[in-house]
Amino acid sequence: MHLSQRFVAALLACTLALQPVAADELPELGDAASNDLSLSTEKKIGQQIMHEIRWREPSYLDDADVEAYLNQLGGRLAAVSNDPGFGFYFFPINDQNINAFAMPGGYIGVHAGLIVSAQTESELAGVLAHEISHVTQRHIARQVFQSKQIGMASMVAMALALLAARSSGQMAGAAIASTQAGAISAQLAFSRDFEREADRQGFDILGKAGFDVRGMGVFFERLQKSVRLYENNATAYLRTHPLTGERLTDMQNREQAVPYRQVADSVDFQLVRAKVRAMQGTPVDAVKDMAGLLRERKFASEAAIRYGLAFALYRNRDWLGAEREIESIRRLKVSAPMLEHLRADIRIAQGDPAGGLTIYRDAMVRFPLNHGLLYGYGAALLGARRYDEALRFVEGRLGTTPDDVRLHKMRAESYAGLGKQAMQHRALAEVFALLIEVKSCL
Repeated sequence: MHLSQRFVAALLACTLALQPVAADELPELGDAASNDLSLSTEKKIGQQIMHEIRWREPSYLDDADVEAYLNQLGGRLAAVSNDPGFGFYFFPINDQNINAFAMPGGYIGVHAGLIVSAQTESELAGVLAHEISHVTQRHIARQVFQSKQIGMASMVAMALALLAARSSGQMAGAAIASTQAGAISAQLAFSRDFEREADRQGFDILGKAGFDVRGMGVFFERLQKSVRLYENNATAYLRTHPLTGERLTDMQNREQAVPYRQVADSVDFQLVRAKVRAMQGTPVDAVKDMAGLLRERKFASEAAIRYGLAFALYRNRDWLGAEREIESIRRLKVSAPMLEHLRADIRIAQGDPAGGLTIYRDAMVRFPLNHGLLYGYGAALLGARRYDEALRFVEGRLGTTPDDVRLHKMRAESYAGLGKQAMQHRALAEVFALLIEVKSCL
């Protein structure tokens, strides 16, 4: 992830202009019960940064299918953590670096490179479990809130510097140099104590959630081997999560005490990996890549590779080719909301909006909680200029998820299509009201 320098500089300058707020001494390591940095304050900091990423950061991957899967997987893990009610939010970043990072308040970013490089769902789950543990053990809060003298404004500035450091040490250094946080720049990387604690907690979470506990160690060991091959090119993840031989040995010792059992990957995991890979490069290159994997049979799931090829063909505007691949997948008896989402969009792209909307409605009956389908259906109604239907649909959903920014934007577009400018402006005001702004200087 490459946070835009203008954004970081502006936000740092603005936050440091605010009056700092005094804070009490920090809690002991992993003391999640401490009130020195309240959870509500930490949530506000994370929410503020998340809104800035969503609205200003070009590397944010605004894909409802990928985001829905990450939150499904992350939610399963968080539910068995030592703080299941914390409230996590997982989001994708379109960057090929192997990386994941946790922000204050339980916001966890996952790079496209990590999703593609994970060979099993347990490996991806292991990294997420590790990041969840950094949050529940309050490591992020402690990292930001290092001193009694650092107030709210400086905490936000430091949090942004930490976020930038997850991918770009050079950029983070520049950001920190211009802030009051320069004195603690050496602590951008998690300490060994924090890493060991996150390993232990993450290992337990992985097992309780029903995944292969060896996934975490296998993935980290592969990262370490890649560093040995490219000594001066450590992955972004290892730059901020120092991996020692002691940590790997400790993971392996824990694994030996657990009986081995094979855990199958979910269909959604395989489809998301294929989609993320098919997003990369030009549409023509993506088609060649996915077609080559299918031709050479280099896959763990034929359905997933065909889905990746269908998505690449869709990107390349080859609607018939994409539809053929989707039909091949259906003959394999594979069912998933992502397949129906793409099938509906392909039908709409061929000039059959009614057919696409029918596919969406049928799919939402089978997968009522899938956000990819919900957003796709709303967008399809707007695209078909069925503004009354779109408005009714969106307002019905806002009744259960009143803070959903995407739905508020769809409501504004519905009013615009109906020519109701006053209501459109009111709906847009709701959108902006949901954005937690960094005072008035941004």
